[in-house]
Amino acid sequence: MKYDDEYYVLTEQGASGQYMLGQIDGSDDGLERLLSQRSIKRLVRGSGKVRVNQGDKALFSPCDYHDTGDDLVSEKFKQVIETFKPQNVDFYQADIINGDQVWSEHYFMHIWNHYRVMHQGRSKIDGTYVDDDFILESFSLDENLLDKIPLQERLIFRLSEDPQFLFHETVVAALKAANLTGVGFKKVKDWGISSGFDDDFYADL
Repeated sequence: MKYDDEYYVLTEQGASGQYMLGQIDGSDDGLERLLSQRSIKRLVRGSGKVRVNQGDKALFSPCDYHDTGDDLVSEKFKQVIETFKPQNVDFYQADIINGDQVWSEHYFMHIWNHYRVMHQGRSKIDGTYVDDDFILESFSLDENLLDKIPLQERLIFRLSEDPQFLFHETVVAALKAANLTGVGFKKVKDWGISSGFDDDFYADL
C-alpha cells in the first residue's frame, strides 16, 4: 500500500470551486478528446474557449486550476509540470471568457499516460470489474504493478480503470511550493467518493 501515500488526486480548492466553467462554441473540436488515451495533437488546430457558466461573474478572477470536466491550468502551473518532463502530458492553449474580459494564459492539460494499476482486492467499487463497469468508491494502488514502471514514466498518470488523474508526491511538492491558487490534492489513501464534501478535504497539504 506504499503508493497510496505517495500519489495524490487533483482537486479544486477555495475560489476555484465557487465557479463552474465549461467549453463553448468556438472551442477547437479536437479538445472534445481530452479523455483520449492517445495523443490528440493532430486533432487540435486552434485554441479552447471557456466561459464562466455559474458563480458571481462580477467577482470572477481565474485561478491556477479549474475543473471544467477537464483540467484547465495556468501558465504558472504548466511551467511547474514541464520541469519534470512527464511522459505523455500535453497542454493546449485556452481562453477564459467572462463578458468582455478574456484571459489567454491558460491551458487544457491532456494526460494520456494511462496504467491499469488499481488493486482490486483493496479498492471498493459499486459494480463489476468486467469492462470497468463500476462506480469507484475508494481505491488502492497495486504496488506490484507500479514497481515495474520507472518513476519518470509514472510521475503523472491516469488510471485506465477510471478517470482519476494521479500525481506523484514530488510533483505535488513543487506545485505546492509555487503557491498556486485553486488547486488542492487528496492522498489516494484518503480519497473516497464523498471526499469533495469533507470539511478537511485539503488539510493534508
